[in-house]
Amino acid sequence: MEENRSIYLSPSLQEWNIGANDYGTEEQRMNQVADVVERELRNRGFMVYRNKPEQTLKEVVDESNMLRPSIHVAIHSNASGGEATARGPEIYTNRPDTSGDRLALDIYDEIEKIYPDKEASRGVIYTNSLYEVKNTLAPSALLEVAFHDNPEDAKWIIDNIENIGRAIAKGIENYFVGLS
Repeated sequence: MEENRSIYLSPSLQEWNIGANDYGTEEQRMNQVADVVERELRNRGFMVYRNKPEQTLKEVVDESNMLRPSIHVAIHSNASGGEATARGPEIYTNRPDTSGDRLALDIYDEIEKIYPDKEASRGVIYTNSLYEVKNTLAPSALLEVAFHDNPEDAKWIIDNIENIGRAIAKGIENYFVGLS
């Protein structure tokens, strides 16, 4: 496998973050999504590294930086709190016109294709405040698949684990195709 086709997958470590209805925890659901992403990427010849649920966020970032993957992709579900009416996917990266920006756009384009309410899609958001985006050395993106505290989004995530995982993998593959 080529070194320039390596990915560090970082599904949420938030075991305390409980979603609506039968969602369970963010950590549990995002690891299910990451299982699909990992399988799809390995089947396409990519090298995949992955965090472990018992790690701290600092340990995840340190491990990613030590392994030096081509890209770092964090996979989360969102929570709005309050009345839990927010919906839709969004993705974070550190700044426009960078490799991380292109990675975020490629992943987001594929997620947006499968998310049922195009008007609720939230887009790419630039930030320097998210630890994982700010401190990884590889180009990085942090995907918020949808809002797990919104009952409609929580159900959509549960019903679409495979589709979400495949979409993320396709977005990652598109990123690498764009490099060649």
